Amino acid sequence: MKPVIGIMAHLNAEKGPFGHSHTGNTYVLSVSKAGGIPVIIPTILSDGEQEKLIGLFDGFLFSGGIDISPSFYGEDAHQKLGYTNSSLDKLQIPFLQKVLKTGKPVLGICRGNQVLNVACGGTLYQDLSEIPGTYIKHFQETKDGDISHHVSILPDSILSRLYGSEIMVNSYHHQAVKDCGRNIVPIAYSPDGVVEAIQLKDYPYGLGIQWHPEAMFASGDETMRPLFESFIRACTGKQNTR
Repeated sequence: MKPVIGIMAHLNAEKGPFGHSHTGNTYVLSVSKAGGIPVIIPTILSDGEQEKLIGLFDGFLFSGGIDISPSFYGEDAHQKLGYTNSSLDKLQIPFLQKVLKTGKPVLGICRGNQVLNVACGGTLYQDLSEIPGTYIKHFQETKDGDISHHVSILPDSILSRLYGSEIMVNSYHHQAVKDCGRNIVPIAYSPDGVVEAIQLKDYPYGLGIQWHPEAMFASGDETMRPLFESFIRACTGKQNTR
């Protein structure tokens, strides 16, 4: 039986007084192509509704989006911080913390990768200019599915079992993981030292990806199929990635 995957929506606060819950269809397509049933989770939920939803889904995908307010990891705003929305942060961070208590599989992409780290007590580089020596163009100006740079993968990780020691990826971000949260370990880096993926230790399947594998996969790049299929397998209980 296909697992049901909750895809956390993004909030567009410009769409009326209550905003607009939405997500790109690349996430929906990627989950579906990998064998899951995608369901979008709205951005306005009570605590009771959150608990009920967590019980209904087999796994959770946290999608990309705007910056996370640095107030959620104890820092003042950097001059190059992008647009933030505290309402979105106040939902997603505690929601992910509740999910982690269940042991259900989690895949975070771009902002979702950063939400995973912050939810575990970690911090972020608010802009890549904070990292000395960065030289890769991390926000590419080309088609979403096009590849941009190499990523080196550390051994004994979810990604190394899928891809070995290296992979080519796309790139659309100006923030990145700085201090890792509790039980979070970096498992992949760009050539200029930016953390490109993280993993939860001693957790069935907790993976954060800084690039946009869903854009590559939905565009027809089969390189990312193993990533999404590993997530779906974990959501069926058929994969142990500790």
